[in-house]
Amino acid sequence: MNHCRKAVLLFLFTAFLMIDGYSQGIPANKSACLNGAVIDLKDALNAHGTPEETKAHISLILRRWYIYVCYLSPSETIRTQLLGKAEEKRLDKQPGASNTAAGSTSLVNTGSAPWLMGLALEHGGLTQSTDGTTVTLRGNIVNSIRTLVDSTYLGSYKIGQDDPLVQYLSKMSLGVSFDTSSSPASSSQSFSSGLNSFSGALVHYEIYNHRDPRDRKWAGKWDQLMATSGVQLAMKYTNLNAAVRRNDQRFSTWLSSQVDSIVSLPAAELDQQLPPALENVVKSFSDNFWNLPELQAALADFTAGISRYVAEEDTVYGELKSTPIATIEYNFVRQNLPTAQTVSPTQPNLRVPDLSNMVLILERGFAGVNTPELTLNASSTWFNSTAVGRGRLRDARASLQLIVPLRKEIQNIGRFTLSFSAQYQKLFEEPLGQRVLLNGVAINRTGGIGAFQSKLLIPVKGSGVKIPISFTYANRTELIRENDVRGNIGITFDLDSLFANGK
Repeated sequence: MNHCRKAVLLFLFTAFLMIDGYSQGIPANKSACLNGAVIDLKDALNAHGTPEETKAHISLILRRWYIYVCYLSPSETIRTQLLGKAEEKRLDKQPGASNTAAGSTSLVNTGSAPWLMGLALEHGGLTQSTDGTTVTLRGNIVNSIRTLVDSTYLGSYKIGQDDPLVQYLSKMSLGVSFDTSSSPASSSQSFSSGLNSFSGALVHYEIYNHRDPRDRKWAGKWDQLMATSGVQLAMKYTNLNAAVRRNDQRFSTWLSSQVDSIVSLPAAELDQQLPPALENVVKSFSDNFWNLPELQAALADFTAGISRYVAEEDTVYGELKSTPIATIEYNFVRQNLPTAQTVSPTQPNLRVPDLSNMVLILERGFAGVNTPELTLNASSTWFNSTAVGRGRLRDARASLQLIVPLRKEIQNIGRFTLSFSAQYQKLFEEPLGQRVLLNGVAINRTGGIGAFQSKLLIPVKGSGVKIPISFTYANRTELIRENDVRGNIGITFDLDSLFANGK
């Protein structure tokens, strides 16, 4: 049974992953079906084997029937199923800055950080009195080392899986943020200054998190899936192969001519000529075999098997997604002064104090694949330095977020998500650590701040890139007691998605 499972696993990963890829000059919704074969054909032609070895290798590549099924099938649903990826379905990851950063687009922090690395550029503001443009880099040192040892998505995760120290350390990720639009406390405003764009750093530790599809918690589920639906799908694939080769002489003649057409391509022009040449192979297959009754019957059975397999696969994803997450995160925050107002201290030459923030993140998804997800944050912030007449505790916050994936997935883009967030912040001390003069008037700014945010997250399918666009309403900011409405926009990149897709 072990050998059977390995064979099925190899078939499924070959069929479902190798056809994925970027557009190469032919229609975007079909080019991904050919991409893996194009790469392998190029490798075969450049391997400098004997003519017989080269032709044999190309012949094997051209007999991957799922390429033809993916390219020629009129059903976009089948194509979407074949190209779907678990990593892209996750809603719990945050590549961008924490909600304490000036330019963050997120009012609520989510429970997971990128397993490998994330990068974000965000502009806007939440309850701060100034907008910011923040660049954030987040990464996991232990997982980066594991990837250097084994560069495969599955293999790198298994390294150190039985070592408690590796497992504990791999749950910790680090981040650093730079506010490129910052106006640190300047001497013209009578505050002592720190003249660089560094705005903060974070340490993120996942206390409980089994959302990664590679987690051993789900190994039994995947094995069961392979042993049941996977075996059935592999058998249907065998039937499809038998239907194509029922007229073996006709098939052999066709295959030989197609192999010759690939071999005859000029070596110096493979990048340009190989994709259209493979497209011609597929079209020739369509002209010769696609409409044969026995092939259509086997095809219908095979595609129905794909649908059943994906449905059962989604059941596992749904169970995975509904598991809870508990995370703790520490943020070091360098405060910046608002640029639109004149702020001066009541005590000259006093530096604006840096802050420390500790947040507990709890998250849980509803049962199902494309279902909402609920996140709760509870945090407190304190001053990193002491001053006469000032307490250490600056504020406390409680936040709640509901993430809702939209029902329809847009072809070649992905599924948009919409989130709704609310936060209450209680300021126990003056936000800048002392009483200040705002435009020459002494102010007292302790008290409560309520904020509400709606955010649309736009994915760029298969790239690891997402574009968050959010609007935030607050009853006041930290320094100004007036209603405030702001727009935030950013772009985030999660290397995990590319790594999972083998790009």
